[in-house]
Amino acid sequence: MKKYLVLYYSNTGNSEFIAKKISQKLACEAKKIIPLIDNVLVLFLMSALKINIPVNISKKEIENYDDIIIIGPIWGGLLISPLKTIILKCIKASKNIHFAVTCETKDENKNDKYGYANTLKYVEYLGDKFIKNTDGFSTFSVNSINKSVNQKILQKIKITEENFNGALSSRVEDFIIKIKSS
Repeated sequence: MKKYLVLYYSNTGNSEFIAKKISQKLACEAKKIIPLIDNVLVLFLMSALKINIPVNISKKEIENYDDIIIIGPIWGGLLISPLKTIILKCIKASKNIHFAVTCETKDENKNDKYGYANTLKYVEYLGDKFIKNTDGFSTFSVNSINKSVNQKILQKIKITEENFNGALSSRVEDFIIKIKSS
């Protein structure tokens, strides 16, 4: 039986919620990624400049697991530095990676400049043979959201037990199935 570890970075709590759901289904540990500098503006700038930042998770710790599941947000269509650092550590440890982002982008806009598709493509390029699965989990998938609500309101949507159902829940379940079958 494979030994999984879920690693997540979360600023709003949405990535943490998804990570903990996945860890429950896989009966494994979920651990928060804590960057050395945890200031959103600094992290955004470092991410835009593609500068890696030290985090609390070591390569040695990663080596104790078969597969690593990484969950985190995208900001402005960017792979954020703490997630990139973890991906690179997983590659150095020769570990299978399953990667997903949480975002406020509608699925039909995933290919836009700030959508999640380009970030997932970059992760697949960066991780090459170690990337086994990628996905994006949008707050637009939460059932209680009126699809015509504007983007500013959606940025405040918090995924909770009450609204984690329907399309979002199904998508997370599908991601878990892909992880188990890899």
